[in-house]
Amino acid sequence: MKVNHEYIKKNFLQIIDRIRSGPGIYSLFLFCFASFIIVASMDEGNAGSPLNILGVLFLALLIYILYIILCGKTILGRELNNRECYLVSSLAGSYIIGSVLINNLSPGPEGFPVSLAIPTALFIMLLAVFLGKRLAMIMAVALPLGAFFAGAFDIHSYIIALVSGAAASTVLHKAQNRMSLIKAGLIIAAANCFAVVVVLLIRESGFSNYPAPLFWAAFNGIICGMLILGFLPPLEHALNAVTSFRLMELSDLNAPLLRKLFTTAPGTYSHSLMVANLAEQACQDIGSNALLARVGAYYHDIGKMENPDYFVENQTDHNRHDEIAPRLSATIIRSHVKLGVEKALNLGLPKDVISIVSEHHGNSIISWFYNKATENEVAVNSEDFSYPGSPPRSKESAIVMLADVAEAAVRTLTKPNATKIEKFIQQLFDSKIEHGQLSQSDLSFHELEIIKKAFVRVLAGYYHTRIEYPKQKGDKNE
Repeated sequence: MKVNHEYIKKNFLQIIDRIRSGPGIYSLFLFCFASFIIVASMDEGNAGSPLNILGVLFLALLIYILYIILCGKTILGRELNNRECYLVSSLAGSYIIGSVLINNLSPGPEGFPVSLAIPTALFIMLLAVFLGKRLAMIMAVALPLGAFFAGAFDIHSYIIALVSGAAASTVLHKAQNRMSLIKAGLIIAAANCFAVVVVLLIRESGFSNYPAPLFWAAFNGIICGMLILGFLPPLEHALNAVTSFRLMELSDLNAPLLRKLFTTAPGTYSHSLMVANLAEQACQDIGSNALLARVGAYYHDIGKMENPDYFVENQTDHNRHDEIAPRLSATIIRSHVKLGVEKALNLGLPKDVISIVSEHHGNSIISWFYNKATENEVAVNSEDFSYPGSPPRSKESAIVMLADVAEAAVRTLTKPNATKIEKFIQQLFDSKIEHGQLSQSDLSFHELEIIKKAFVRVLAGYYHTRIEYPKQKGDKNE
């Protein structure tokens, strides 16, 4: 087997870069502090032993290397940003330090599992909400294991913490409201009680020893579900993270900015709602984040509020572009993307939503005004008539782009039906592919076919043929 030295070198250099970064230095300090706490908490017989101190240092180094690997692409398929790295290291360090301190300062009754006094599920649920189920499941094993090697947990405490963390990593799957967190707490409480029963059976404890551990097991799960309600809002804003809970809040059509969009640009508002319906349905069909696509569609055209009368969906009497040069028209049209990104940043929207606002036109050419300019000018630079964004880099962003152009274009069809709509949408998709607007989105041709069918289904239902009502007898005005 041939060893790929370049691949090994590349990964080694990436690890070195992560160690030298701000989060890397912070986490190294945190794990060194954890080592100090562990050494200080040792009993008098072992505290001065060089071998024990060396073992603790190697343990901290091992956990630190594991943390560096977890923050790379190996586990999540992407690099964690600095804020996410700080979150992981803070939670890991706090868990190990806290478990050691609780075990030594307040050990509780003899034989009482110390892990019942530690909110393991809270740590894992935070990771599941912000970084996904995969990393949460890994940390559900790693954090109790770290506490076990640090001497804070015995095997029974480890079993309880492991079950609690495993339940917490899966219980929030597809949770979309705050009440789901309370329900999650009840499920974790049940899992904790089951783990406690298993431990007590292994110990062959008498039934008189069951009530107290079971009470604290249930209390631990319920309190974790309640505590996460308090931790989520500040962390969501600190990390600028896209969580289902924050997206549900942003999807409220009574939000001040969306109400302002309704009053200043009602046509754009109506268009955005239709784009949201299309994008959400398509994302559901291919298994992408439908809620993110819906929110991104709601906010994708907020930049049009500055000059609403220059966009056709808001025009009622005449087209204002007839009065100005094509180049100026293109500048006004192009600017709504930049203005939308600025408004999104001022609102503190999550970065994934801002990406949709920035990328919903990609870097495509505003063909109408470009062609009009070529009729009057000899040399026309296409970049002057191109949108300032970049092609979509996620499936959700690409779907919003396709929904945006499909909804706007289908409005131009006369007597639309399913066959006309499907043929027209296929032409729009082919054009986007030809101009490279979908090259970075990871959408497959199979997924594009599913998206097309979803669009046709929604649009055909919306633009269905209506019967002509007969004129009322005696109504001469009709």
